[in-house]
Amino acid sequence: MTGNSVKWSGIGLAAMILAGCASTGDQTTGGEGSAAGAAVNPPSRFKLADGRTVNIGEASRAAGGGINYKNPHMDKCWLADGFDFNGYDTLYIAPTESTAKFNPKDEGPPLEMAKQNLAGELKAYLSTNGMFSNLVTQEADIKPGARVLKMQNTIVEYSKGGGAARYFAGLYGGGQPNLRVQGKASEGDKVLFTYEARRSGVSAGARMTGAFMKDTDIQLEDIRSMALDLTDFMAIVAKKAPLRQ
Repeated sequence: MTGNSVKWSGIGLAAMILAGCASTGDQTTGGEGSAAGAAVNPPSRFKLADGRTVNIGEASRAAGGGINYKNPHMDKCWLADGFDFNGYDTLYIAPTESTAKFNPKDEGPPLEMAKQNLAGELKAYLSTNGMFSNLVTQEADIKPGARVLKMQNTIVEYSKGGGAARYFAGLYGGGQPNLRVQGKASEGDKVLFTYEARRSGVSAGARMTGAFMKDTDIQLEDIRSMALDLTDFMAIVAKKAPLRQ
């Protein structure tokens, strides 16, 4: 995550998934009569078993129902009343879509890679925390009779960045890849969770030595940061993220 992210490693994946930029589970439930915008039951910080301290932001009632989170790692974050990601045996992570404008000459293949990586990284993180018995990225793999939560992600802004620009201004964000994603989780036609998040060269390496890194490598780090934050949120809401005692 942008402030609390742990750099990816195959060995450290199990530790990283178990919490992060998330929400409070039953601590986020306000009365139905609560006014829109009213704060809902702090705390907003959690000390996780893997050593990270996570700030999920203040929770408040949404005007149209549900809970908004002023999450420092997501631009938007909303949960339906009573929804906590539990009760589903299957999570279907649908193929990532894109509505972003891009240069087809040199950004087409990297954009396709970003779409595949986003779904793959979400599945990789979620596979370690036991939230769902089955994680699938193809609809054909859903078992008959399964209770399914569907996650859909759409890339709405995209650029692959450029090493030359990073050489001169990478420390200040110049030349960094850009990725903005809008997503939702739903059961049938009922939307239960929505988010929007952006990443653009969030790792220290991207800023300090990004001129010597591949655009796609920096963007993969951004995707992993986003996936960690998102799955951390899901794990804490579902009470599947162990907290430090």
